[in-house]
Amino acid sequence: MPVRTAAAVVGVPRELAAPAPTMQVNPVSILRGLMRNWWKILGLWLITSLPAVYLIYSQIRPTYNAYSVIRIQSNHPDLFGSGTTLKVVDRNIETEIQHIKTDSVLSAALGDPTVADLPFLKDNPSAVSALKAKLSIQNEKNTDYVRVALDSTDPVEAAALVNAVVNAYMESYKTYQEGSNVLLRKKLQQYLDDTAKEKRGKTDELNALMDKGTITLKNLNSSSTETEKAASATKKAFGDEPPAAQSINDVSFEQFRKYKDRLLETRVALFKAKAELSQRTGDFQNADEIADVAAEGAVPSGAELESRIKAEFLSDPAIAELYEQKRDMKQRLDHVEKGARKGSDPARRAHRDAVAGIQARIDEFWEERYHEIRGRILEGGPSNLAEAPKAAGAPRNVQELKAEVAQLEHDQAAILAVLNEAQIETQRSNSDTYKAQFLQAEIDSMTNDQAIVRRKLQDLDFVTGKDAIRVEVTDRAAVPRLASDGKRVKLMAAAPLVLMLLLLGVFSLLEIRAERVGDPDALSSRVQSEVYSLPPIPMARSQRRLGAPGEDDQIDRFIQRLDHLRFAVCGDHPEVGLGRCVLISSAVGSEGKTTLAAQLAARCGHSGHTTLLIDADLRRGALCPLLDIPEGRGLSDVLTNEDLNVEDVVIPVQGGTFHLLSAGTAVSDTSRIFQGRAFGMLIARLRQLYDLIIIDSPPILPVPDALIMGRWTDGVVLASRYDVSRAPQVERARRQLDLAGIPVLGTVINGMRTSDSYYGRYTYSRQPTGAAADQERPADATSAG
Repeated sequence: MPVRTAAAVVGVPRELAAPAPTMQVNPVSILRGLMRNWWKILGLWLITSLPAVYLIYSQIRPTYNAYSVIRIQSNHPDLFGSGTTLKVVDRNIETEIQHIKTDSVLSAALGDPTVADLPFLKDNPSAVSALKAKLSIQNEKNTDYVRVALDSTDPVEAAALVNAVVNAYMESYKTYQEGSNVLLRKKLQQYLDDTAKEKRGKTDELNALMDKGTITLKNLNSSSTETEKAASATKKAFGDEPPAAQSINDVSFEQFRKYKDRLLETRVALFKAKAELSQRTGDFQNADEIADVAAEGAVPSGAELESRIKAEFLSDPAIAELYEQKRDMKQRLDHVEKGARKGSDPARRAHRDAVAGIQARIDEFWEERYHEIRGRILEGGPSNLAEAPKAAGAPRNVQELKAEVAQLEHDQAAILAVLNEAQIETQRSNSDTYKAQFLQAEIDSMTNDQAIVRRKLQDLDFVTGKDAIRVEVTDRAAVPRLASDGKRVKLMAAAPLVLMLLLLGVFSLLEIRAERVGDPDALSSRVQSEVYSLPPIPMARSQRRLGAPGEDDQIDRFIQRLDHLRFAVCGDHPEVGLGRCVLISSAVGSEGKTTLAAQLAARCGHSGHTTLLIDADLRRGALCPLLDIPEGRGLSDVLTNEDLNVEDVVIPVQGGTFHLLSAGTAVSDTSRIFQGRAFGMLIARLRQLYDLIIIDSPPILPVPDALIMGRWTDGVVLASRYDVSRAPQVERARRQLDLAGIPVLGTVINGMRTSDSYYGRYTYSRQPTGAAADQERPADATSAG
């Protein structure tokens, strides 16, 4: 029997060469796909989230911040208001911060027994460098508080290390202050003892002169008055202090006393400078005398060396001028940036290039002069840093202290030379009165010196314990209970969310790639055939109530959509002996083809066509269970047994509305059965008996049965399921049908929930009741083949 073309059946030309456009997937379809796979997403999320959270918890340890607060205040104790001679030099806060970071303090901290067993010491070969890198020391803005902090994954370790560093610093600071004060006190006390001994000798010598009888207290006082007058005249000529070059003949006793006071001040300043130098160089030798230490060179520490190199570099006039130019150019740049509207403003670019050029010149000078300056400082040579005036309260380095000691020793030697010359002139004089007056002046000067030194000692006793800066620990580091960064908690909270978003993204991409069937127009363009949409299969309706319009709209809509497909497939009543044969198939299984075949057969039977429904899916027959009919002999038996008549095995359904030819006895090789002439002869015979033959066949892509049977039919109706079937699979099945020369009568989308908006909603104005309503019901079938 010749095969009819699709154009002859449907009545419209089909252009197979037309390109199939890509199916558009909208967000609604993606959302439906995610909701359909919610249990997969939830399961995968639980399977991946729990291990991820545990892995983060076990591998990422939280960081704890332990800190201690030190208060550093400037303190200038001066009990008697003696000026700045013995005032302790202030050590500013920045200097103390650098002091905390010194290797000596950190080494002492790591030697504390409380940190000896910490993993920090065992895990770091260079523990001092590691501690310096982890330690954070900051001065709170505009306050006297210094915060010493450390981050560690072990809270106990963090607190122990911070407390050890603070204790080591406090001990170092106390040792430094007490060490210099002890040496200074020793020198002053030694000076008092020597002065008292010398004073006793001078007093004995004066008493010996007075015992001769030539010197009386009246003569001594009158001579002293004359001497005071001469001193006044000298003061008018030379000022308070005579020139260093004048001889004893030009020096009055009052000026002699001033020389003695100046010598005392110089000696006290020398004692203090030597004491501080001794404390600074205590790491090199422990001798009490400072003279040898001052003569030897001391190598500055790394931080001190870099600071001195930078200071000397900045003291260069050429470098200072470059920095001034850079500062001016930055101010101009700030002014231009405030007025610029675009990031590519030419003026802004020009000023930025100028700043970068000046900085490049500074960097070039730094590279050229760094090693030269460093070598000169290490060799003990002069530097601009030593010559620069020291800011008040800033600590002095070893080189500065050595220069100060040398200058004070020079001044002391000059004053002693003048006084020694005066003593020589006194010894040469034969005037007992002059000798007595000189001895009295010396004794008065020694008495005054003793009073001054005793006052200095009292001042020093007051200073001890009340240093130039008062350092105290206001807060000790406590073991932190809460993590400082919360990194682990944040990651543990973020991991499930990220995994959920990742899974949603993956499933969304899978849905987009799957191209689920949802838009009839898009599917029609891809398969090049008419597309019919059927709403979801209605459930068994309840007893109709009068006066309740719209209660059976679901069934009515289903019937209307099914009639569209019936008319396209069945058409008008065919001529006698020319019954039509339609194959119902799908690309893959579970797309509703079996249910569609049963419903279509029932609707065609209701329309007055004699209809036969054939279950040709011999591998998985499903029409008998669907229609609640017992299994029996069927198609396989008729094809394999020539003596068996088809009229003997067909079964009337729904009171004879249509007939069913079941799949029959299961066979092993179904393709071989359909390959022969038996199936074609059977269809030709059935065409003479029925107006319409509907064949439920297996899916097209898994097995070739539908392609074999399609040669004996008028065409194929492709079934697909809304939001489940994949458009590429439907398109592939259509291509295989085209290659086999089988026309496609139409494509059906089962269960399309938006069919009302696609077709427009319409209901009958009069609802059938009673027996008429029962006749209008579709077959009670809910499962898909």
